[in-house]
Amino acid sequence: MAEAILDVLRKIAGDMVGLSFRDLLLQLRARNLVVTEDKIRSAVSQLLDEGKIEKRPSPERRGSFCFNLPDQGISQISLFDFQISRDEVEQEERDGLDLWQSDEDERERMTVSVMEGIARGHALEENYARLVHDIAPVIADENPVDLVLEIADWVVNNLNDLAEKIRSAGLGAQSEIQRLTRELGFRRSKAESFFQRLWRLDRSIGNVRGILDIPTVPQMLRGSGIRFDKEAAKCRLQERIVGNKVIEIITAPENHHKAAVGTDASVGDVMVEHARGSFIPPTPATLFVSAGAMRVLDRQNALSYWDYDLDPRELRRYRDLDAAVEGLLISPHLRREVITDFRHLRSAAMELRQYAEELRIVQQQSKWHPISGVPEIQHPPAITLLIRDGRIFPLVHRLDDYDGASAPDDILYGEVVRREIRTFQRVFHNTAGNGRLGAIYGGAVKSPEYSWLAMITFWYLHVRGGHQELADTFYRPPLNDQAVTHLLFWGLAESKPDRVFGDTRNTFVTFRALRRFSDIAFFPHPRPLTDDTGKVIRTVQEDEIDDWLAYIQQHISEANRRYDQHKRGIPALTTIDEYKPFIDLCHRAGVAMFYAAPARMYRATLSDRAHFFTPRWEIAIDLQAKNLRSEIGRCIAGLMAWLVEQDGLVPDESHAVGGFDEVTEGLPLFIPNVVMEAHKAVGYGRERHATDVQDELQKLVADIRAGRLDFIMP
Repeated sequence: MAEAILDVLRKIAGDMVGLSFRDLLLQLRARNLVVTEDKIRSAVSQLLDEGKIEKRPSPERRGSFCFNLPDQGISQISLFDFQISRDEVEQEERDGLDLWQSDEDERERMTVSVMEGIARGHALEENYARLVHDIAPVIADENPVDLVLEIADWVVNNLNDLAEKIRSAGLGAQSEIQRLTRELGFRRSKAESFFQRLWRLDRSIGNVRGILDIPTVPQMLRGSGIRFDKEAAKCRLQERIVGNKVIEIITAPENHHKAAVGTDASVGDVMVEHARGSFIPPTPATLFVSAGAMRVLDRQNALSYWDYDLDPRELRRYRDLDAAVEGLLISPHLRREVITDFRHLRSAAMELRQYAEELRIVQQQSKWHPISGVPEIQHPPAITLLIRDGRIFPLVHRLDDYDGASAPDDILYGEVVRREIRTFQRVFHNTAGNGRLGAIYGGAVKSPEYSWLAMITFWYLHVRGGHQELADTFYRPPLNDQAVTHLLFWGLAESKPDRVFGDTRNTFVTFRALRRFSDIAFFPHPRPLTDDTGKVIRTVQEDEIDDWLAYIQQHISEANRRYDQHKRGIPALTTIDEYKPFIDLCHRAGVAMFYAAPARMYRATLSDRAHFFTPRWEIAIDLQAKNLRSEIGRCIAGLMAWLVEQDGLVPDESHAVGGFDEVTEGLPLFIPNVVMEAHKAVGYGRERHATDVQDELQKLVADIRAGRLDFIMP
């Protein structure tokens, strides 16, 4: 086994940092060796002890490891120092699967395995990084609306051409047709996500003409082409994109915040032991904890306080259903016998607790406890900046979740989701919904789920930069948004140091992408308004509250009709009044998403190659504000005024992933100081309260067994 591992590393890992444990496992099994994880772990440990291999931090996943022969491969982390020429990159790409080669026999010869493709991509990541870094001064000044329009034209032609290629293939090329058809389906799906889900270039519905119609794969193979209304798309993108450049350098105003707050939430299991000798295993109860951390600026000092929303002793007065719908505690009985979609219910309950904490904060109902011996605070200052750990919009957010239709057999699910969304609506109204009188409401998204900026950047490298080897990287960007953003900011700092570092409060900011709550509450878009026969009359105009009221009334009637026909598990909620928080969010609630970082942080990147990541930022916006773009600018300036301070951003001490046998830090992720303090507070609260709840439960169990407390019947 040890010799086989050495042979794999010699033959495969010469041009990369190393192979992960999983890569080794797959490679050994590909050689038809009978291997188990335990055997490989034992052999790897032996080789490490003998000094025949070495363990290195993986560049792909922070906190995990890979393995290689000593003095072989790319040293880590020289992630951005390694550079090869464009010709070498192109040659590497030609060794892989390339849809644009005309010689089909040559294509078959060059088809490679998934493993080899992954290995090549890994080895090329450093050169991708250099290409992104170098293009920064050029792409930064581009108009983002014009870019997305040009990308749309390119994608329309790309998909139509691929469909035509499949249609014209000979009868003897069935395997090639199948492969290209799969690729067409993949690219179509990516185009739909990018243009229709993100930018809302909506499809046609009924007789209402849309902006972008992408036929299904079978329709495209029968000759249907994509229809794209470029003028309508330009109007929509001008509504959805804020900023005339891909990247701007702005000067943050002086920090006038007297106090800022970060919030976080967490989930923990509490184990309730049964009597000694019992055949019943310990039963988990699920506990939800949220906390806020406030930093008060007092002359030259920064004073920290925290607030949490749970006293375990209070749980005695809750019945199991009440505790669950409040998002406090899910009892073992409910978790075992009632809940049908525990994963989504857990997400909704955790979000409910965090929104409830934020509502306490903005309504000035928090009880602030000193951190690290600072003085008690009797009269906390008004909170003007609230930053949550995570995205602003609820994790569970669909209309079917709100009225419980997505889990019809679960008596808790719909109620918890409704409380989650109602509480978020109240937070929104006390922050963005209150205009200049409300606190700025922001979110720090540590692990963005979608890399839209990377797609734009790699398309730009391919089309504008002339890198033919990057032909499919719009669909498969090799780096995520956080890496691409850092590389672009670094490239700008290196190319324009006088402009970038001319003011200590300068900050990089990308253009802002606007999203509505209704974007995620429904899909596909647009939403139709129909007559009694079901014919589409028109579509919902999302800025018109009357349209939303009409649409939800239509939903109630349709849901009840389907329920009567046994096509839906539960009826709609009783009246439209019960949907009003949801309707209000569809009408008013939006977020602006962007990437940003203080320019001063890039001095260390230029001098010492000190690389780092930052979150994707979000700010809540009221879409009905009179001057929406001015309000977005005000909120971003207020957020950056705090973050640009010397300790406004700090390394996230928790953002590490378990590796082969320990946790290590990779490139640091910098997050707001108040979010880091909130994370510590919620971790402390979770550990403390889990123990307290466990003790309280054990006392109750002992009292009941001893006859000191009667059984409580429902």
